[in-house]
Amino acid sequence: MTREIPDDRLQAALELPPERRHAWFLQRVRESGEVWGLYAEGWALAFDDEGRDVLPLWPTAASARLCATRLWEGFEPRCIPLPELVEQLLPELAEEGIPLGTFFTPQGEGWPVTAAELRAQLLGAASA
Repeated sequence: MTREIPDDRLQAALELPPERRHAWFLQRVRESGEVWGLYAEGWALAFDDEGRDVLPLWPTAASARLCATRLWEGFEPRCIPLPELVEQLLPELAEEGIPLGTFFTPQGEGWPVTAAELRAQLLGAASA
């Protein structure tokens, strides 16, 4: 497990516009080798503008924990190692057509990305 980032740095990242927050997410995930979801008898899901399920992911346990409120109250951060994400989870989500949202804020704002796009970005085949 990697070390957490200082609170002031996390707060600054949360205040970035969504696209820049997504770029920060990619950099942090590549460095740490892990992503975080919220889990409680299943993964926390969000909904896109069309009402489809979206899997939210965060770059740190602390950033995920900040979002464990309202509908996600009682959910706990759970680590997903990068190899598991890239080799197993993202291909499964791509096959099922389930998009992701990266680095949601406590206000519910995340960056939408398909599983295939996120996989390519994390492997360095595309930039944010």
